[in-house]
Amino acid sequence: MSISKIYTIDTVDMTLIKTNPPSLVICSSGRTATSGWKSPFLSKYIYVTPPEDGIQEFDFLADSPAPGTITIPVLTPIHGDTLLLDVDVANYWGEGMPLMGVRVHGVANAKLAGMKEEPSMPAPQQLAAGDIGNYQAMVPQALSFEADIKPKFRTRDVVCMKAVSGFDLHNFEDVKRKAEDINGTLKNKTMPKDGPWPDADIELFGKWIDGGMNP
Repeated sequence: MSISKIYTIDTVDMTLIKTNPPSLVICSSGRTATSGWKSPFLSKYIYVTPPEDGIQEFDFLADSPAPGTITIPVLTPIHGDTLLLDVDVANYWGEGMPLMGVRVHGVANAKLAGMKEEPSMPAPQQLAAGDIGNYQAMVPQALSFEADIKPKFRTRDVVCMKAVSGFDLHNFEDVKRKAEDINGTLKNKTMPKDGPWPDADIELFGKWIDGGMNP
């Protein structure tokens, strides 16, 4: 067993908890390439100099199956989180240098998140000076092929489809051209052959189509 980066990131959330001092909770969900992964966690990047974009990066890591372990070669959901204590968001990187978001990396993609407030917090305009009220959360990113769709297609799916139909599931133009056919096949639960996609992934593929099929 060894600690490795998981295959793909599905969601990332960053929430400021109004304790005294404040705490920051980062939660992420994703998929491993096989079953059998354990002990997931988020590993924070350590910087010599603050990043220009103000984004704190994390790797989503877990214990991969030990050699000889019997696993199932299907994308398997996994969840990890971390708690950062005593966080001054407005001066996270230094005086006047706020935290602008967090990005969590897997092998195939990375996802970015902006700030969310804990449910008990007052509206931003009601917060006192020096509080988090002047923090501007990032607008959620639109679904894209590279970040959201491409990681769903495993290497075995890509190789099989190239051999059978002559197009590349990891190529944006090929998938865009065949998007409606792929969507219909996914909905009919006839692809992949070793087991259909989860309903949430099928719905996401449809949303990507409806959103204009961004690259």
